[in-house]
Amino acid sequence: MNSTKEKLILCGMDEVRTYGLGGFSLRRVAAACGVSCAAPYKHFSDKQELFSAMIEYVNAKWVEQLRSDGIAGGRVEERIARVCAGYVRFLCENPHFRSILIIKETGLDTPGTQRAASISIPLKRLFVIYGRKAKLSHEELRERIFIVRSLVYGAAIMVGVNGAVPEQRLACLSKSVLTALE
Repeated sequence: MNSTKEKLILCGMDEVRTYGLGGFSLRRVAAACGVSCAAPYKHFSDKQELFSAMIEYVNAKWVEQLRSDGIAGGRVEERIARVCAGYVRFLCENPHFRSILIIKETGLDTPGTQRAASISIPLKRLFVIYGRKAKLSHEELRERIFIVRSLVYGAAIMVGVNGAVPEQRLACLSKSVLTALE
C-alpha cells in the first residue's frame, strides 16, 4: 500500500519522532506528504485516529516479522530469546518505527495506549508460560522480565539503526537472554 493514507501514516511517524505527541501537527504531516491540510481528514477523523493507524501499521509489520521468523517450537526460553532477537532486528531494520514503538501514554486515548502496548503481547504470553514452568513468584518473574527488556533495549541501542543487523550480535543477545532466564 503506497496510498495517501500510508504516506500520512509514515509522515505521521516522522512527525512524532521529531516533535513528540505534544507537538504533533496534522498541518505539517499534510505538508510533508504534499497534500492539502484537509487531506488527512479524508482518511482520519482526528489526530487520535491517525495515532491509532500508526500503531496498527507498526503492529501489523511486527506480526508479519514474527510469522516469518517462526517463533513456534522449542523450549519457551528459546522462543523468548528468538522473539527478543527478532524485536531488535525489527527495531534496527525499521528505525522510522521507533517513535511509535517507544510511544508514551501522554497524548494517547486509552484505546490508543492499549493498541501501542499490544506489540508486546506475544512476548508477554511466553513469559506467563515461562513463569509457570519455572514456578516463579510474581516478583521473580517481573525481575527476569526487567533484565530481558534491559538486554533487548540495550542491544537495540548498541547495534544501531543502520538497517542490517550482524547475526553474531543477535546470537549474543539470544545467548544472554537464555542466561538471564536460567
